[in-house]
Amino acid sequence: MSDATAHESRSDDVDWTRIERSPEFRELTSRRHRFIAGAAAVTFVSFGVYIGLAVFATDFMGTTVLGGIPIAWFAAMSQVFITWAVTWTYLRKADREFAPLEQRVAERAGARFTRDEAADEAPAPAADTPIERSAR
Repeated sequence: MSDATAHESRSDDVDWTRIERSPEFRELTSRRHRFIAGAAAVTFVSFGVYIGLAVFATDFMGTTVLGGIPIAWFAAMSQVFITWAVTWTYLRKADREFAPLEQRVAERAGARFTRDEAADEAPAPAADTPIERSAR
């Protein structure tokens, strides 16, 4: 049996719908979504403030400090640093929080979420019947 065929048969044995409904998986996706929403808010607000200052406070942004460097340059560099900070925070959170949750979901999925024999004997959908798939 080739690796692709072995992978397909293993993935057919897993009940993905039950995994998606499991409390562990829901906790993982909930935590990720909360983090992403917060990170997006920080990023968009900081970018919005920068754009607002660039458009409406041109005199302020043109003010030079520290030997002739305009405030606009520091504001633009803050966007780079915010991007780095959000990325670093995500990577740290992924290593410390998301990875252990993913591991727990994977372990429990292997032990608890295999399809029953009776479900495997159910008739396959007809060729002209569309198959619904998850958007994820």
